[in-house]
Amino acid sequence: MLLNMVKFFLFYIILIFVFATSCTTYQNTSGSRNMNVSFIYNPGSTPVHPQHVVFNETDTSTRIYVKIKSADLMFVPNGETSQANLRFRYLLYNSYKTFILCDSGTIFFHITQPSDSSDIIKSFEIKTKDTLSYFLDLTIYDVNHDCGNQIFLSVDRSQRINCNDALVTDKNHNPCFTPLRSDTDTFLLVFRKGLPAKWKVSWFQNKFGLRPAPYSLGNYNRFLPPKPDSTRVIWISDTSKFVMKNEGIMHFYQDTLKLGFSIMRFCQLFPEVTTPVQLLQPLRMLTTQKEFNDMNLLANKKESADKFWLDAGGNVNRARELIRVFYTRVMLANTYFTSYTEGWKTDRGLIYIIFGLPVTIYKAENIERWIYGTSQSNKTLVFNFMRQENPFTANDYVLSREEMYKISWTQAVDTWRNGRVYSVAY
Repeated sequence: MLLNMVKFFLFYIILIFVFATSCTTYQNTSGSRNMNVSFIYNPGSTPVHPQHVVFNETDTSTRIYVKIKSADLMFVPNGETSQANLRFRYLLYNSYKTFILCDSGTIFFHITQPSDSSDIIKSFEIKTKDTLSYFLDLTIYDVNHDCGNQIFLSVDRSQRINCNDALVTDKNHNPCFTPLRSDTDTFLLVFRKGLPAKWKVSWFQNKFGLRPAPYSLGNYNRFLPPKPDSTRVIWISDTSKFVMKNEGIMHFYQDTLKLGFSIMRFCQLFPEVTTPVQLLQPLRMLTTQKEFNDMNLLANKKESADKFWLDAGGNVNRARELIRVFYTRVMLANTYFTSYTEGWKTDRGLIYIIFGLPVTIYKAENIERWIYGTSQSNKTLVFNFMRQENPFTANDYVLSREEMYKISWTQAVDTWRNGRVYSVAY
């Protein structure tokens, strides 16, 4: 009943972001250490939503691939066709720490409107060197629409083999911008020039659970890779094709797990959650362990989740609003924060779903600081997320947990359970 509405809401959510918000001017400040970058996790800030892939092609160059939905762009008549005009402006720094500018450039793309709604894929090359890591500040600007989006990318070349040293492509040799979603998704690998053909490959099931509440103190900051479910040695050529029969992680590496890269596979409609089991799992963050176990034991998971939201909302209309907001945030958490596991299970996903988008985000090397409220607010919450070493991903940030978060967390969860979407008073 109620959860049948989730697919409807998620299907139209991008249209809502585009038409219900104005086209926000992108931030034009170089770097991100001293600027508020909360827009990077706010899909309503701009209609341009690029995806990206970083690939170290050679020992001295890196290629940046960008994919944009054609529906995100404004095409204007140009003779017999319609054309969109994109401007890519990049600033390349040698690291977050020193912010020494290494390179900069502007590239223009003139795109003829496709006959269907196919995606637009463009790429450009930057000069990089081994043993260094870089920070790329990239602005993608729709000239016709007079708006754009600013994204910040890490380019890792610090080790002998790095996560950016392999490009995953589909069977048509187009870069893969998202995790795999099906056991029929065929992919190929393109390696940086000079890498060996012999690789170890380990497969790990996705058994990772939801991260603990922010006030739970313990040794949660060190990621320990689980024991692989299988490992083998293979030789890879440019014609080798692969599939992942099950959800999980396929990790390719040399010598140690650290010297490699990973391929992820999640559910078929990822980042959306649509099945009864998928819709029930995130409710763990709003329930006690016993409550969740009782709900999970029921054969009809959809009925179990429906009852939770009806009890929380008190009536159908309010329950539907709670569902709309909650599962939209789950989808966005999967979009922004997925690492070795789905984004909603991560520390940043947990805070994003329960508390919403922060007012302010500061981003520096290996840290994100999220601030809820302002200096004029009666209450201000600050969460610090530290990037940790993880052989499977460069997007694993863990929360610096504090016991003082217990009051705010309890208030937020109680608010959701009492039928209202929680927000910090601004």
